[in-house]
Amino acid sequence: MGAGRRQHHAQQNAMRAANEEANRMADMMKQQQEAQRQQLEAMRQAMQEQTKSLIESSKAPTTVKSTIGAETGGIRTAASKRKSTVAMGSGASALRIPLNIGGSSSGGLSIG
Repeated sequence: MGAGRRQHHAQQNAMRAANEEANRMADMMKQQQEAQRQQLEAMRQAMQEQTKSLIESSKAPTTVKSTIGAETGGIRTAASKRKSTVAMGSGASALRIPLNIGGSSSGGLSIG
């Protein structure tokens, strides 16, 4: 009877040890899952903040200074189509290389 009892106690101790090890592994898995969840949440928040800042930085600034003329004290009128075309053309004409081959005065190589 003593040997049977010793064997039974050894089996019970082995079962307890296996149960404790299984519980430790389960706790470790839960901790890892919680750490991963927190890391993903932090990454999600960082991405949302980054997206928000990119959206805000891509918007054109709308300031009062851009619509109110300082000299007149009122709202500035839009430049005429001709004035804006001439202004753009003056920048492009600076990029024209004259070709001395005679002929019309508009001859040249445009690099713009």
